[in-house]
Amino acid sequence: MDILKTTPGRPKFFLTPSGGRARGGRSGGAQHDAPRILILGGYGRVGQEVARYLLKATDAKLVLSSRTPRPVPHWMAPASRARADITMLDVFDHHALLAECMRASLVINCVGPSGIVGDRVAVACKQARVPLVDAGGYDPLLRSLEQAEENDPTPVPLVINVGLLPGLSGLFPQWLLDVRGNKQAVDELDVCYVGRDAWTYHSAWDIVSSLGGFGVDRGCCYLSGREIVRVPMRKATRRIAFPDPIGKVSAMLIHAEEIARLAQQRRINTVRVYGANIGPRATLVCMLAKILRLHRSPERIATGARWLARASARDMRTLEPAYGIHVDLRYRDGSSDSATLTLADTYRATGTVIGITAHMLLEGHGPGPGVFLLHDAVQSDRFMQCLRKEGLLEIHPRPETAGMILKGVTA
Repeated sequence: MDILKTTPGRPKFFLTPSGGRARGGRSGGAQHDAPRILILGGYGRVGQEVARYLLKATDAKLVLSSRTPRPVPHWMAPASRARADITMLDVFDHHALLAECMRASLVINCVGPSGIVGDRVAVACKQARVPLVDAGGYDPLLRSLEQAEENDPTPVPLVINVGLLPGLSGLFPQWLLDVRGNKQAVDELDVCYVGRDAWTYHSAWDIVSSLGGFGVDRGCCYLSGREIVRVPMRKATRRIAFPDPIGKVSAMLIHAEEIARLAQQRRINTVRVYGANIGPRATLVCMLAKILRLHRSPERIATGARWLARASARDMRTLEPAYGIHVDLRYRDGSSDSATLTLADTYRATGTVIGITAHMLLEGHGPGPGVFLLHDAVQSDRFMQCLRKEGLLEIHPRPETAGMILKGVTA
């Protein structure tokens, strides 16, 4: 039996050998059940990919939630259908949500937009004492949960921002820092992430909201020590060459809370993060939304989200989806390393990242109780090995051609 670490005075949380859960403190003593995973938003693009991964990688029972009646997904084989239940659920109905969470071994939240859902799912998971893997949440959820921890500590792990951005965007730099061959202290960290796809309305909503820093608009900036240094927009861009099919792109300085926290944890002095939505029409809409400050209210964000969803769909008529993360490490001895991660299927990759995280928690390879970002919650090398096995990504340079950062890691 794997046992997650606990805090005195809190209900204990155990993982059984089959991945189920046993919790003490209830009538009838501890109960051992087969793992039951509740996937909120189980019929969305990400939720479906999460289900695909978990059906393949685990023997868990899945419960796919939807606000309206749905049949079992057509792609499920008969053996998989026997492990899948369907439930109607509105996450804004707290009592219904809490009841479903109480029946689960683990909750995965793929409902969006994150800025509308807020902390509803996380609060229900805390009350039900069930671990959470949340695809979104972003900075507002992180702030809300950490503030609540002071007076109401969570008895289970709540892992949020588990996607490509944020999520893999913080774990990939963490992995490079963990496995690099050069053991010198890192002085500077530069991270650039770019992406394009036919964004759903919910994804577009969160993208537009992020243009204003999720309510804390720091503008174009970077970190020097613990200080935020603002940079004029005309000086805030960087030209970066990604492997095909992305190519050369211009990205702009942004604030990324997960990278800021990673830098603080690793005692890195200077951190610059660049980001860009690289579909040509999507780029134009994002620039326009920023200029018009559409991020300042939910109604205006909704307008920007509709524009962005339409623009990105038109981009994908002639382009393929793509996502990339480029990382530069500069050491205090003057040497440097760099590496780039690219992938093509952004929604499948997002679902797989969530699925791997959930699988690791069920197997006892996650954290104890608390609030965590992805790079805090899992062991980076174990996670990347699982992700690479899925054949979704490429890492450049390959280990055999550049043995510094990726030493000991197979391609």
